[in-house]
Formats: sequence, C-alpha cells, structure tokens
Amino acid sequence: MATGQIKKLVHLSQQTYLPNTRLVSDHNDKGYGLIEAEDGRDVYFPHDVVEGRRGFDDLRRGQVVEYTLENGPYLRANLVRLARAALGKVQRPAA
Repeated sequence: MATGQIKKLVHLSQQTYLPNTRLVSDHNDKGYGLIEAEDGRDVYFPHDVVEGRRGFDDLRRGQVVEYTLENGPYLRANLVRLARAALGKVQRPAA
C-alpha cells in the first residue's frame, strides 16, 4: 500500500446550496478528500472508500494514511485507512 497525507477534506453537508445541482441520495451525503502522495501528486478519494467504523468522519487534515489506487487513467483511491504507525500514537495537546 502507498502512503500519503490528507491534504483536503470536503464535507458536503457543510457546503452551501448550489442551484441547478442534483444530489443523489446515499452517494453525496458525506464528501470526498485529497491525499498528497509521497511523490507530490494529489489522489482523490470519495467518502465511501475509507475504512473504519466512522471512516470519513474520523479523518483530519495532515493525518498519514495508506491507500490503494484503482486501475484507471486518473489517480483515485479505492481503499483508504489510517497508517498503522499513526494508529499506535496517542496525540496529546501541547502544554
């Protein structure tokens, strides 16, 4: 699996209404994100490919994730999960 950092997260429930757009139920309810790959390229992922109980809602910008790419002409992940090293670390606020 490749690794990268979460660069951007877009939660569609927090976006403003756009006229003349069609939302498909159960497909647009969460959002999408971008991973900055180790080589600097951006990898797109939809909310439903994130592993975990809460999945997409647990992700934060800057987190290190592991991902696999779909076979296709563009960079799109078909599985995203927190990197194993990141799972063992407990983040504590600075004193």
